Order: sequence, then structure tokens, then C-alpha cells
Amino acid sequence: MTEERTPNRWRRYNVWDDRSLANDRFAALDPAYGFAALASPHDPCASLTIEGGRVTVMDGVAEADFDMIDTFIARHHIDPAVAPEAMVIAPEAFARMMVDVAVPRAALVRLARGLTPARLAEIGRLLNVAELTFAQVKLRARRTPGNQAHVTNAKDDPLQMAADAATAALYGFDELETTVRVARNARTSALALTVGAAVACDGVLVQCSIEKAEELRPGLAGLTSYTETMSVYGSEPTFIDGDDTPWSKAFLTAAYATATAPRPWRA
Repeated sequence: MTEERTPNRWRRYNVWDDRSLANDRFAALDPAYGFAALASPHDPCASLTIEGGRVTVMDGVAEADFDMIDTFIARHHIDPAVAPEAMVIAPEAFARMMVDVAVPRAALVRLARGLTPARLAEIGRLLNVAELTFAQVKLRARRTPGNQAHVTNAKDDPLQMAADAATAALYGFDELETTVRVARNARTSALALTVGAAVACDGVLVQCSIEKAEELRPGLAGLTSYTETMSVYGSEPTFIDGDDTPWSKAFLTAAYATATAPRPWRA
């Protein structure tokens, strides 16, 4: 007679089984507390006013009230020659164009230069996960994907950090990130990471992921190519509290663009 055994099952498995995985979300929608991935009643309405070839109002915000992200978008993203054509396209129509194999990538890229952040958000929320994946593949701009390496050590040893950073750069990693065990070691770790990567190759991005306020100081001192958290946050007030936005990735994308060209090894 064989004894029937039940498999060992942790309680966490029951929690995982009860999650709404099929609904593409883990947290309950609660816009009042900022839990709104794609749509919130607090989102601004899309609008754009161009006067004399200059953006004067964008998504209900006047130029005088632009923060640094708004200014970046208005000056370096919005194309005054394309915007009048792009902004009159209904979000539903543009969303269909993104998943239409008959619409080439070049056409979408040209029209996107005339869309404001709020309009882009309106379009994005109309697509499900499968459609977003298709659009992402269709719109991919980088020919060769880049990989990130995490370079750290248990003792926050800067010499070991620099040596490991150089090794990772020689292995071809486009970006190196480090963290520290002791917060006051952040600056020496950031310096070691920067020096080690620069000794090996040109154009390697480096970052030191630490507490936000301290992270900003070595970043502004030039010890890292960019500070991880600060670079992707969406507006000036978020240097204090932090809040990510899809279009704030423009800064991070610009940083990545510097590493897309082939990097010669140092002799």
C-alpha cells in the first residue's frame, strides 16, 4: 500500500493564484491616489497652440508655466509644420494606424512629432497589451539592443568597482549600474564606476542608484552619465517626491542615443 502525499505548497502560491493576472493589472484602479496606469480623470485635455512657429500653449499649460519637461518637449519634440495635421487626427484613428501593417513606421514617426503628451496618452490607452507590443516592435528605432550590467561588491571597494566596471565595458555592456551598502560610499562608488568604464571604452553609460537627494548630487557633479531615478521622473517637483511619466523617458532615450554608435576599445 502506497502512501499518498500532497505536494508542499507555500501560502504565497495561493495569493499568486488569486491575483488578476489575466486583467493586466495588480493594483486596484484608484485615480484619487494616483493609481491610474493609462487613464485618469485628472489627466489634462490635449491641446496645442502655436504662434509664430513657437509652442505657446500645450495641453492647457501656457508657455510661461512650462516646467523643464514641458520646455524640452515644446522645443525639441513638437514640429510646428506637422502639428496642425497630426493633432486633428482622432485618437482612435491614430491607434488603428499603429497596428495597421499597411501604415509604415516612417509615417507614424512623422505624425508623432506633432502630438502633445496628452494626445499620446489618449492614443496609448486605447491599445491592449498585444497591440502595444506589436506597435513597439513596429516602431523600434534602435538597430542593436543594448544590455545593462550591475557592478557592485559587498565592501563598496572602489578599486574593485573600477576593475569590474572596466571588465564589464570590455565585455560590451552599454550601461553599468551600481548600488552601495553604505550611503556615504555613494560618491566614491560613482567615481570608481565612471573611471573604470571610461578607461575601457568610450560612451558607456553609468549610473549610481541610491537615495534620490544624494543621487542628484553626484549626477550634477558629473560623476555619472545620468542618475537613474532623476532622469526618468516627469517634472521639476518630482526631484522632491518622484513620479514617472511616459514622455519623461525622452531624457533617458537621449542619453541612450549617445551609446548606440560602435564604441572603440582603448589600446
